[in-house]
This record gives sequence, structure tokens and C-alpha cells, in this order.
Amino acid sequence: MPPLPRFEGQEHWIRLESCWRPEVLHLHDVPVVALDLSSSPLTYDGLDNLVPLTWLQHLDLSGCPHLDNWALGQLHIFGDSLRELSVARCPHVTERGLATLHHLQELWCLDVAGARAPSPGLVCILLEEMLLGCQILGMDLGDSVGTGTLTPSGGGKPPA
Repeated sequence: MPPLPRFEGQEHWIRLESCWRPEVLHLHDVPVVALDLSSSPLTYDGLDNLVPLTWLQHLDLSGCPHLDNWALGQLHIFGDSLRELSVARCPHVTERGLATLHHLQELWCLDVAGARAPSPGLVCILLEEMLLGCQILGMDLGDSVGTGTLTPSGGGKPPA
């Protein structure tokens, strides 16, 4: 599936069925605030293409088969802007990669469902301590299997 961007001031995502969309020209100077890259073949090197998106507030990387701990460490560039992040169902993301997200202090919501962790309860506590006020989805204190649940934890920050 091609990436789905959403620009500042828009409520709807732009579907890029082809390489060329004339209305995109009108959005040349409008910042991208949300990007859905779910299930895409994104890799560590591909994250370099996101560096100019300094206004990015929502990033969905769920189900990306090649996303790994090393790639998560590169998300620090969005520490001042990113409010919502999903890395759910990424098979190569573990508790080590989740620990690198401590730079994302503006996060309101983090979805980690399916992240591999030997002690999901401890990882959930670590995430809640690192990301104060962030709602952690997909990892429950009582989850001992490490597959995550859809039980939210944490308080979550209210929208601004």
C-alpha cells in the first residue's frame, strides 16, 4: 500500500494511487502532520526520507515487516513534534527498540501491540516511566505472553 500523508489543516488523508496528483502542488508549502506507512517495506535507510518532516505529529509504522530496533532509535528526530506512534505488529521490534523511544517526550499515544518482550509488564512500566502521560496501548501489566493486548495503560495527554 502506498504511503498516506495528511497535511496541516486537512482532516482527510490523501490517497496516492498514482505518482502524480495535481492537488499536491497546492500543498507544496504545507507541512505533513501525519503519515501512514503501515505494512510498508520501510527500513532503517528509508527513514532518512522522513527527516524533512519536522511537523510530523502522527506516524503509523504498524505491521512494517522490516522495521527493527535500530530503526526505532532514529525516530529521535521527531522528539519535539510526534504525538502518536504505532509500531504494533512489527516482528523485529523488541523491548530494546522500545527503550530508544525515550526521546519522544511529546507522545500522547504509543501502540506497541505484538512487540516481543520477555517481561511485558516490566516493559510497560518502563515505557510509562520514560514517557510520562503517554497512553501505552497493546502491552498490559498482566500480559505474560509477550504478544500484547489492546488494554490501554497510562493516563494519556489531552489533545491541545
